[in-house]
Amino acid sequence: MAARSHPTLIGAARGLGILQSTTVIQIDCLEANLGQPLSERAERGTAMKLTRFGNALSRQPGRSRLKGAQGHEMIAS
Repeated sequence: MAARSHPTLIGAARGLGILQSTTVIQIDCLEANLGQPLSERAERGTAMKLTRFGNALSRQPGRSRLKGAQGHEMIAS
């Protein structure tokens, strides 16, 4: 997950080459599909902290791309 190397949503979005709003939508869809939050929401501009589940997911090999609710591929690397 980009949150491991870029602790803010803006940094993660820049690292992925997408808009911050797109990053938020992808994270929200991913969390809804998985049924668990991946990070603890932080104040604007401060570092995100992965939840235990998000941290475990980010360490799994081969989990870099997941399908969203409408079948769109979402980046989770």
